[in-house]
Amino acid sequence: MPEEVKSATEATEVARSFLKKYRMITSPLRAVREGDAWLVEIDVGPIFKSVAKVKIDAKSGEILEYSLP
Repeated sequence: MPEEVKSATEATEVARSFLKKYRMITSPLRAVREGDAWLVEIDVGPIFKSVAKVKIDAKSGEILEYSLP
């Protein structure tokens, strides 16, 4: 069951595990908390930089939205 995400490290791990379903390579770029959500950017490009964005609810740890390049 998802739980509260208290740090940028935790938010990054939630985003990485989610993105592993779609991409094999994941390199974290940044995680920023904005209000009740974490916005995480992760490079998923095997050769060239290609940024995926994941928005995570800070209270529940659920994925609110994402975008894959």
